[in-house]
Amino acid sequence: MRWIWVRHGETQENRERRYLGHYDAPLTARGRRQAEVVAERLSGERIDFIYTSDLLRCRETAEVIARVHGLYPFVAKELRELDFGKWDRKTYEEIMQRDKQLAKEWYNDPYTITPPEGESLQELGKRVDRWLLALQERMHPREIAVLVSHGGPIRWFLATWIMETPACFWSVKNLGPGEFFIAEKCGQTWIARSL
Repeated sequence: MRWIWVRHGETQENRERRYLGHYDAPLTARGRRQAEVVAERLSGERIDFIYTSDLLRCRETAEVIARVHGLYPFVAKELRELDFGKWDRKTYEEIMQRDKQLAKEWYNDPYTITPPEGESLQELGKRVDRWLLALQERMHPREIAVLVSHGGPIRWFLATWIMETPACFWSVKNLGPGEFFIAEKCGQTWIARSL
């Protein structure tokens, strides 16, 4: 079983280094080109399914990949980014000016501390894990799925499913916009590799 994890292409908020959670930002022209590059790089791969977060930046990325393979992307709200609540579309500097103490607490314990009106990593992890476990049960061992998502869910998968250490969430190397990696299930273990 293979999951090809793809992070959506660039948005204006990514370019401006803003936290981007549930706000429904579109891709930039560069983000669309990044999606086309991913689609081209995956054009020789057999792909059985494409799943995408319901947010526009992921749907746009998934649709470019899907066209190459003659597939239709299935939308999965569970693959959404972490909900940053009132910190959505704010820079680190803006957050530190407005909510310095809470931001420090969140950086030290994002598993239980939430941004104002947002969600914790524990909440993100529960929804992502629940959906991935169901996907794993549905898929045949030889099937391949593309999962178009965001930095948070991808980092969660790397930390908890690959590294088996949720505490390394911040330290695990994450994908940039328009990047991808392949995860393969070997027995009961998932391993990651690049294409």
